[in-house]
Amino acid sequence: MEISSRQMLDKIEELVLKAKQVNSEDKVQGYVMAIKSLCEVMVDEKASNISIQKPITLTQPVMSATPNVEPVKMDEANGESLFDF
Repeated sequence: MEISSRQMLDKIEELVLKAKQVNSEDKVQGYVMAIKSLCEVMVDEKASNISIQKPITLTQPVMSATPNVEPVKMDEANGESLFDF
C-alpha cells in the first residue's frame, strides 16, 4: 500500500492542530516528535526514489600513466638519477 504525499501532509496538519489544542508541554512535544517522524519518512521516501547509476565497468585493461621503460644508459653518466653528474 502506497501512501501519497498529500495523505502524509494531511496527517501532519492534523497533528499540528492537535498540538495547538493541548495545554501540556509534554503532549506538545509528543505531537512534535510524531510530526518530525512523518517528515523524515517523506524525505527518506523522496531520497530513495532517486535513481543511482551503477559504476561504469571497463572492458579494456587500464593503462598505466607511466610507461615501463628502462632508463637510457650513457657512458658519461655517474648513475641512474637525473641529478648524478
